[in-house]
Amino acid sequence: MKKYLGVFAAVAVAAGLSAAPAFAANDRELVEREAPDYPRAAQRREIEGHVVVRYNVTPDGAIDGVEVVEASPAGVFERSVMRALEGWRYAASAETTEGVERRFDFNFGE
Repeated sequence: MKKYLGVFAAVAVAAGLSAAPAFAANDRELVEREAPDYPRAAQRREIEGHVVVRYNVTPDGAIDGVEVVEASPAGVFERSVMRALEGWRYAASAETTEGVERRFDFNFGE
């Protein structure tokens, strides 16, 4: 059980504190976020990896146009990241913010 707690903590930290987003100059505040779940099959097989996504933020703060830029290993973590992003919201703004990139790391934090 201790190992799994570390996994969830690692994903949660990665979701909130990953590499600086591309829109830093605009300072769109992320007001709602959810960490992606660590896929159970990947946990059982102790697979670690990462996903980099690029998306736009609409004026009302919703995420739109999500695309996977990089995934390692491919086909393991992408769905989890996409599901988590469905619940993300940014502060409202007068304009769409384009090209936001965010990296999600999945590791056991040992």
